Amino acid sequence: MRWLVACALAVTVAAVLAVVLLGSGSGAHHGPEAGIPAGDTTASVTRRTLSESSTVDGTLGYGSTLELYDRIGGTFTWLPAVGALIGRGGTLWRIDDQPIVLMYGSVPAYRTLKQGVGHGPDVVELNENLIDLGYDPYSAITDVESFGEATAAAVKRWQDAEGLSQTGEVELGRVVFAPGARRVTDVKVTLGQDPPGTTAATGTTPTTPATTAPTTPAATPPAAKHPGASKAPAKAPTSKSPSRSKGSPGGGNEKPAKEKVANKAPAKQKSPGSEGAKDDPGKESPGTESGASAGEVVLTTTSTQQFVQLKVKPEQQQLARLGETVAVQLPGGGQAPGRVTEVGTVASESSGSGDEGKGGVESGESTIPVTITLEHHVAHLDEAPVSVELVKSVRRNVLTVPATALIATAGGGYAVEALGSATTGEQGRRATVPVTPGMFAGGYVQVEGPGVREGMTVIESQ
Repeated sequence: MRWLVACALAVTVAAVLAVVLLGSGSGAHHGPEAGIPAGDTTASVTRRTLSESSTVDGTLGYGSTLELYDRIGGTFTWLPAVGALIGRGGTLWRIDDQPIVLMYGSVPAYRTLKQGVGHGPDVVELNENLIDLGYDPYSAITDVESFGEATAAAVKRWQDAEGLSQTGEVELGRVVFAPGARRVTDVKVTLGQDPPGTTAATGTTPTTPATTAPTTPAATPPAAKHPGASKAPAKAPTSKSPSRSKGSPGGGNEKPAKEKVANKAPAKQKSPGSEGAKDDPGKESPGTESGASAGEVVLTTTSTQQFVQLKVKPEQQQLARLGETVAVQLPGGGQAPGRVTEVGTVASESSGSGDEGKGGVESGESTIPVTITLEHHVAHLDEAPVSVELVKSVRRNVLTVPATALIATAGGGYAVEALGSATTGEQGRRATVPVTPGMFAGGYVQVEGPGVREGMTVIESQ
């Protein structure tokens, strides 16, 4: 008899335990008595910043193209590699084992520069470069518009550092002026090639100079080290650092351009300030140098500043705000910060080949050009496809709920289903709280209404 009682008791205990275990659950799915439909979850009303943006496709590239010409003639004994970065005082190429040097300036060299030569922008550019490169250690050059004894002494220091004869004169072609540091994109000649502008058979010089195009200002990123770069004078105890260079990073005035410009002037062009040269034997007019006929292109270059070119629809123009910082999405998933530096004002019709499909732009559709300057150089990317997030609007510190918590009500309104005593005063009960939705972004929606509070629990449908 006792064993029958014991068995009956054991069965009863097991049944009670099963009921308790089944009733406890994990809380992931609640029955109707908890106020949450099966399969739904809860979320909280929180404050956050919402940002609405539009993605526009573009192309990453470099700044304006500049072709560099040889004006001396001789045998090419050293040439830079494609992709090389050449800065102020650096060697562009070598003729008869002597350097052709890059200096910064917007006006091309057009005459020999020596003591007593007439004033001109080329004299100003030479003086400023000699100062910035440290070849005027005693600050003797007080008038940058004049080529005097101080400039001649600085030229001799520069010539000594470059391994040139210390004449105090800069012959035409020894220095190439460009608006800033250059990135080599193509080398047009080969080592040992005959002098540009001559023929191998006769050595005669063509009589028709190449057409000249205007020089386009360019940005001035930092100079890169390379073979043949100039050195500071050995005996300049107080030489000025190249950090004073006007071509230092941050010069963001360049605008990318596709046109090519030639670093030379027409043979008969007069320089600014050369009027009256016939009356002053100390002044020279350009085009009077022997062997100054135009040569062939040696290098094709761009600036080292990188840009993103966008073509936006007219209705998207207001999204590109001048000076605004944007995030550029790079191939492979990386990001690079950029800044909107130019927004076009005239719409043009997109072409069928290059523009179709970019940012939703169809062939023949009107677009407006937008330029974004990258804040940091991105290596190994040229003409690469990128995308840019242009921010439409921002809402800061607003009450938000997940977009899936928003429900439509009869009559065209919206509401959220709130749960708990914060709304109804009774735990586990639901209440429909009318809301006015605002911005949608990132899966969240801004909500406003007299019954909405931060921290409120709402039901989120799955």
